[in-house]
Amino acid sequence: MTILPATYIGSPRHMHEYAQDAITYVRLYGRPDLFITFTCNPQWKEVKDVLFPGQSSLDRHDITTRVFKQKLKSLMNLIVISRVFGETRCWMYSVEWQKRGLPHAPILIWLVDKIRPNDIDDVISAEIPEEAADPGLFAGVTKNMIHGPCGRLKPNSPCMIDRKCSKRYPRALIADITGNDGYPLYRRRSTDFNGKSTTLKINGQDVEVDNRWVVPYSPLWSKAFNAHINVEYCNSVKSIKYICKYVTKGRDMAVLGVTGTNTNDELTQYQLGRYPIVVHLAVHLENGQRVYFTTNNAIQRPEISPSTKQVYSRRAEPTHLQERCFTLKCRDITRGINLQKHSNDANKERQLQAIRVSFQQMLNVRGPTSFISVRTVRGEVFATYREACQKIQLLENDMHWEYTLADAVQSSYPHQLRTLFAIVISTCFPSNPINLWEKFKDH
Repeated sequence: MTILPATYIGSPRHMHEYAQDAITYVRLYGRPDLFITFTCNPQWKEVKDVLFPGQSSLDRHDITTRVFKQKLKSLMNLIVISRVFGETRCWMYSVEWQKRGLPHAPILIWLVDKIRPNDIDDVISAEIPEEAADPGLFAGVTKNMIHGPCGRLKPNSPCMIDRKCSKRYPRALIADITGNDGYPLYRRRSTDFNGKSTTLKINGQDVEVDNRWVVPYSPLWSKAFNAHINVEYCNSVKSIKYICKYVTKGRDMAVLGVTGTNTNDELTQYQLGRYPIVVHLAVHLENGQRVYFTTNNAIQRPEISPSTKQVYSRRAEPTHLQERCFTLKCRDITRGINLQKHSNDANKERQLQAIRVSFQQMLNVRGPTSFISVRTVRGEVFATYREACQKIQLLENDMHWEYTLADAVQSSYPHQLRTLFAIVISTCFPSNPINLWEKFKDH
């Protein structure tokens, strides 16, 4: 078996860490407000105007990618800088490529002022607009935001799985917005109640579609960008795990082939273009850091083990910012220090040094200076990390299993108690099985 570590960019463990980073946003700021999927439109005017005669957008992925990048930047500026939906607390997105060869970006937005259910209709729509009132919006929605139609009208559609639409279209027609476990059910009025319909050509036939086939969208963005921009309101934390994994499921690099004289030299054949990544703290037990041996350092390595961020020793007199970092937990560092506050390079360097020093902190212990201090709780040094975690109530103790065995003693035979004890030991992982044995062995 060959297992790629998290340090290998794009590996499953690396992408899993990205998903954990997204969950950290949720823990600090709650559920996101908007889940947006922005897809490139190969028919953009900016793309078609620069194609050579006889070319299509499929021939020039470099052009579609550049234009999409500029459009995505403009979209994020509308959200973050122009604050079209209010002040943005934080945001994250990734760019990935679909099977059709078009880039698209899943985006999560956290707003300072949460969107209330009564305001959803002002932000998100799932209906065909009035053509006479806004011809531009009508053209953009009917061209980019109509799903399919699939089903009997187009059974070979990519969304069809086991003769059913995997995207759950057509949706039910409802007069008012309601909620479910993940996303709200947006208003989709029928033609009998002021709902609109339009005629599309499917497989050479004219087909009338109504609001059941509309993908939720933002009228502002659909008109401004002329693209497929699916906008969803996150009304429940039950969808958090899915969307955090969805946003971080793609790779953060592009592989570019470079022609070289040596076709077997992969180092020169491929260039990796990467986005900035999060530097993770390599947590290890005492004297458990990785040591790399070479012919020259084989003798020195056992005597002087290499230092890591976790075992960094404070040799210099700590500064004010260093002392401040030693009062924080590891997850609070990014919130506790603002690198933009000072302008000169010296102050920035001191702050960066303080951050490097503070990485030795563990998640739930403020400012540990050694492995012993991690096992120290209110002046008492424990033999194991498990005991220290139980003391600060990070782990459950064995009282639940003691109560279970004490109840069983009242009415069970010895062979039944032995079976129950074996189940507890083998599947429930009590912290101190010896104590359980000593308390109940006579029974």
